[in-house]
Amino acid sequence: MREISGEETNRRAKRDGAKGDEDRSPLAVERRMRIVELVNQQKTITVPELVERIGASPASIRRDLVWLEEQGLLVRTYGGAMAPNHLQETLRRTSPSYRRRAVIEHVAEKRAIARQAVELIQDGETVILDSGSTTAAMVPFLATKRDLLIITNSIDITNALLPIVESNSSLCVVTTGGILHGWSRSFLGMTAEQALRQFFVDKTFLGVRGVSLQHGFTVPILEEVPIKRQMIAAARETIVLADHTKLGLTYAVQIAPLTAAQRIITDAQASREQVEQFEAAGLQIVLAPDD
Repeated sequence: MREISGEETNRRAKRDGAKGDEDRSPLAVERRMRIVELVNQQKTITVPELVERIGASPASIRRDLVWLEEQGLLVRTYGGAMAPNHLQETLRRTSPSYRRRAVIEHVAEKRAIARQAVELIQDGETVILDSGSTTAAMVPFLATKRDLLIITNSIDITNALLPIVESNSSLCVVTTGGILHGWSRSFLGMTAEQALRQFFVDKTFLGVRGVSLQHGFTVPILEEVPIKRQMIAAARETIVLADHTKLGLTYAVQIAPLTAAQRIITDAQASREQVEQFEAAGLQIVLAPDD
């Protein structure tokens, strides 16, 4: 390896300092403001388009895009950028609604997974139930449990638990509160996350949309990620509920790597090859028998 002389070190420091000064110059600030304006106007834009519209070099534009993404002002894409609100609207349009997932998609498999999940809950435990159609399917099987503290951010789980709590007073239900989102039928946001920080629980039962060896646990909606991460952080054990169609899929936003969970409960239709791959990665895979 070539040894770097003191003189060369000084030259590099001056060069890097000059670049830093350039990035903070009024010209750079004006250029970035113009980029944000164009991205918000067009929703999506490419680096060549920005070069043509602004007159800066591709290297400067790419450096600006990195800085602007770090500030949350845009989302970088392959070869360009996208307005954050446009990304979220796109994801919502392409994401099946909660109602459709609950009523139509893989109902038998979800029920089998839910029943298997409840078998892992011991009387006297504290558990978090994430919002979602599979975790909601757990509710009928909780009726025979005793002395549970159940924490959830889901409107549907809360409503379904009400008649069960009326007949089984040993169950205590805590809802997080927060900003109510109709498309997920759940509470999200800072208030919900802060509520979860008050608890240390035995088990979190987490709903996801994709489970991938390379990308871990993912969902298509950015707003869901912070509270799901807090659910993981609050639990001694995280158990992911995912039917076989979710195995091998990757969505836009990562919740956490595979190492964040201890088990995945899936249905009996999961391929043996996939099960072995996830087990080799250190996860315990539980196959729920057919309902």
